[in-house]
Amino acid sequence: MSTATKERTTWVCDNCHGREMSARKRCRDCGTSRC
Repeated sequence: MSTATKERTTWVCDNCHGREMSARKRCRDCGTSRC
């Protein structure tokens, strides 16, 4: 069940599909803000 924990602590950018920590509101790679 480690994947469920990882999903809670990260989010995937809709634009470039890069994974970011949930604390971040903006993607490092493309600058898209988290919804």
